[in-house]
Amino acid sequence: MKSIFITVIASGFIAGCSVFGSFSGSANSSTGSTGSSGGSSATSSGGSSSAGFFNRREKETVLEQPAIIVDKRVLIAIVDQVTVDRFSGGAIIKARGTVDGVGYSDIDLVADNKGLPDENGVVTYKFKGKSPIGTTKGPTERSNQVYAGASITALRLPTVKRIRVVAAQNEITVSK
Repeated sequence: MKSIFITVIASGFIAGCSVFGSFSGSANSSTGSTGSSGGSSATSSGGSSSAGFFNRREKETVLEQPAIIVDKRVLIAIVDQVTVDRFSGGAIIKARGTVDGVGYSDIDLVADNKGLPDENGVVTYKFKGKSPIGTTKGPTERSNQVYAGASITALRLPTVKRIRVVAAQNEITVSK
């Protein structure tokens, strides 16, 4: 009688313990389980790993396509001067141009071909800026001048033979 009583208590303890809850068939009671008799189900809060982890639905991630940005800036009217200054990390290209009035903004040298030289070793930059809504001639010649710069890394510099800066009315090419 003692051995039957110990077996029943041991079976009840194993069935009620959430760590051992995945062993089904230990007892015919629902002690420690939520739903089925004789063990735990996937909704128990214990250490049972019978099906809880693998039955979860995975979220599907949709990657956004990069937006194509259209450059609405215009070419600066005239490029007056282009200089190339070397430094330890490569070279700096500086350009000065003349516009028809004051108020230009976002002025930049925009590289063609991602800044890579063409088959002749020429790197081309377009001298661009955002034009104002209304143009007013500046009081002095200097107030109608704009400046921009760009750089070429030391790794790319050996393949470059010439640098060309293009404006609306002219272009200047500088050799190394």
